[in-house]
Amino acid sequence: MSLLDWVNPLKIFLDPVERVADAISRAQVAKAQAQTDEKRMQYDERIEALKAKKQVLIEESSDSPNAKMRTFLAMPVGILLWKILVWDKALGQWTGGRTDALSSDIWNVVMAVVGFYFLYQVAALWKRKS
Repeated sequence: MSLLDWVNPLKIFLDPVERVADAISRAQVAKAQAQTDEKRMQYDERIEALKAKKQVLIEESSDSPNAKMRTFLAMPVGILLWKILVWDKALGQWTGGRTDALSSDIWNVVMAVVGFYFLYQVAALWKRKS
């Protein structure tokens, strides 16, 4: 980690493309230091997978309709959860924040959006290990 990373710890969350690029660099160095052809082949596979992931991240961060739609659907849920957890619960003593009871339909939408992100991450981890 550089000095800048210590000053701005959120940088690693804000720039996943840079994290993947760093992983590619480390894998290339490890490949150069590998003693056997088998290890070099493993690093080649790892490098190719990381390059594909980097390309997907670049494509998704562009002006793609998919990224816009996911943001459009997730933002209200994020705002609602933030309001309930922070404004109503954590700061409720000072803010007097109160949210009307939400219908089960709204909670089903919230759980679907949150569940999507959870399952997406689990699938990505499972795919990586396979």
